[in-house]
Amino acid sequence: MSHKTTVTEERIDDLARVHRLSRNQLADATGLTAREYADRKAGLIPFTAGEIDRLARLLRTSVDYLMGRTLDPWPVDAPQAEGVAS
Repeated sequence: MSHKTTVTEERIDDLARVHRLSRNQLADATGLTAREYADRKAGLIPFTAGEIDRLARLLRTSVDYLMGRTLDPWPVDAPQAEGVAS
């Protein structure tokens, strides 16, 4: 059975690259072990609302963006990553 990448997974990966964050850093920020984080990223277990909120804060974006409810990764009230044009 192949894994279908979700919008949330793609957006977390994209923003983690922008901010140069490792998977271990993302796991630490969510309070998960590396294995628990990997299971959530693979869609085996859903992220909790609190985990998505912590990821959004770390990635300087909104929960709505991570969940695919908006196309704007840089909400007005969140600082942008270095080198990102306004």
